[in-house]
Amino acid sequence: MNDYQNAKHASYKLMVIEAQNYPKEVATIPAFATGMARLETINKLTEELGIQQAKDLTGITEDKNAVANTVIDYLLDVSGAVHSYAVSQKDKTLQARVNYKVTTVDRMSIPFLLKAAAIVIEEANKLTPEQLTEQGITVAEMTEFKAGYTELNAKNSDKRTAEIDRSGYTQQIADLFAEAGDLKKNVLDRLATQFQRKAPEFYHKYKAASIVIYKRKSKTSKTNEAK
Repeated sequence: MNDYQNAKHASYKLMVIEAQNYPKEVATIPAFATGMARLETINKLTEELGIQQAKDLTGITEDKNAVANTVIDYLLDVSGAVHSYAVSQKDKTLQARVNYKVTTVDRMSIPFLLKAAAIVIEEANKLTPEQLTEQGITVAEMTEFKAGYTELNAKNSDKRTAEIDRSGYTQQIADLFAEAGDLKKNVLDRLATQFQRKAPEFYHKYKAASIVIYKRKSKTSKTNEAK
């Protein structure tokens, strides 16, 4: 949640608390009590989604970068070996397909790195183990290269999934705030005017709780907004 949403959420929670402190008074208007119960539910759902939304992607990113470094190392080594083999066979087409240099690979995004690794693995698989060994690449190293490629591909998908999840949580939270705002404006506030006669003490507490206290980061003053 952003700062303003947090401020509104704090106000909604305080409104529910004040209503719970005056159960008899609130019960005199059943529709108001029902609205408050729904607001409490919205508050709980918002908090749960906020926790999920705030989950840090740093761990996923760090793991992915570590695997990417391993894939880069093998990509350079294996592509160099296959390129050397292609030169010995005077196969210029193969030379061009696996011509990956450090300066190029280091600037690659993960999707392009995965594509390059797939190409090199495909071409290396066309060589016999003996031909690869002749160029310095063992079967074990090829196995590690393929495993690194598979892991990086999975971790890249994990991060994308996490980003999509966070985007989904953001929309769900926005929908809940929209419902809460509509509930407050069109139901609770409209019914609350009756408490000026029936329970003036609660009415004043309700009005105070409904003030959203939001401090903008770019300013030093507080903005009080009753919405």
